[in-house]
Amino acid sequence: MTAHYTRPRNQNDADPLLISYLDAIVALTCQREAHGLTASLIDSLCQHVRAERFRLLAILNHNQVDATDADDRQETFVRDWLEPLSVPVPIGEDEDLLACARTKNRISRTMPDTGRRRLILPIFNVNDITAMLAIEGMHEVSGEDEVLARLIQIFSNQLYLLSRNELDGLTGLHNRQAFDARIKQLVLSAGQQERRVHSSQAAPRNCLALFDIDHFKTVNDKYGHLYGDEVLVQFSRLMSHAFRHQDMMFRYGGEEFAVVLVGITSEAAVSVLESFRRTLETYIFPQIGRKTVSIGVADIAAGESVDTVINRADKALYYVKHHGRNRVCCYEMLVKEGKLAPVQVATGDIELF
Repeated sequence: MTAHYTRPRNQNDADPLLISYLDAIVALTCQREAHGLTASLIDSLCQHVRAERFRLLAILNHNQVDATDADDRQETFVRDWLEPLSVPVPIGEDEDLLACARTKNRISRTMPDTGRRRLILPIFNVNDITAMLAIEGMHEVSGEDEVLARLIQIFSNQLYLLSRNELDGLTGLHNRQAFDARIKQLVLSAGQQERRVHSSQAAPRNCLALFDIDHFKTVNDKYGHLYGDEVLVQFSRLMSHAFRHQDMMFRYGGEEFAVVLVGITSEAAVSVLESFRRTLETYIFPQIGRKTVSIGVADIAAGESVDTVINRADKALYYVKHHGRNRVCCYEMLVKEGKLAPVQVATGDIELF
């Protein structure tokens, strides 16, 4: 995907904020880096809009928040867009943010103590509000509102194009192309995190789980591909309810899916995956009835190749499929128990336990 825009013949014909931001879009869109696109928005705002503070807040749905009681489930939560692992924050006491989230309209208020303006702008993904840009302590400048509105529209359009390029058309989960890019990033970042963490501390860990819907071919053969597609759609919805906002979900291919569980080892993730397996086992698919799933999981460790990480999770999945299906197996546990031979790393050395 390539972004195109025509630069004005006279630089005075366009606001420098839009020019600098469009320059960043051309460089970043080809890389499909929404995080970088967001950072460029904040950077452009800091350079061209006179204000004390800028915040880009992602609006979370109830499935993305660990709500403990009824009041929490009624609350609206947000998270810093640039810090996806940050703790969700309720906005019930912030009338401006709450009004923007619920009405989907811009909120502008002049603060009586400073005389400066607070501006909250909604950001949309297709037709629904997905985030809010909060500008605090904004100086009044003629014509700036129009420029900001145009900037946010460009930003929203670009995020939509980025997401479409990485989403599976049937399930709405991220596709295989996005999976390959994310796994590569996580393997690289695992090494960087391990080097930054003090030797007396444990580096944050992530793990990869691969899912295969058991005997899915019989659904297509017996009921037709239309019902098969419905099973895939419902399966993806169950995944979206079972895993956290920061966990990355993918349609890996056909009836195969993948989840990257963030901040947890594969052994600790087994109970989470087992809970999902039990949920699926009792779910009644229209016309089809019950289906089960086989799951293999492995750690994403520092200093390993992408192929090694995927191969380990696939080995655990292969073991499940040849030992009764409808189970969750962890690669590291299978190796320790002597049920699997260790996967060789890229250097040819055998990993030790």
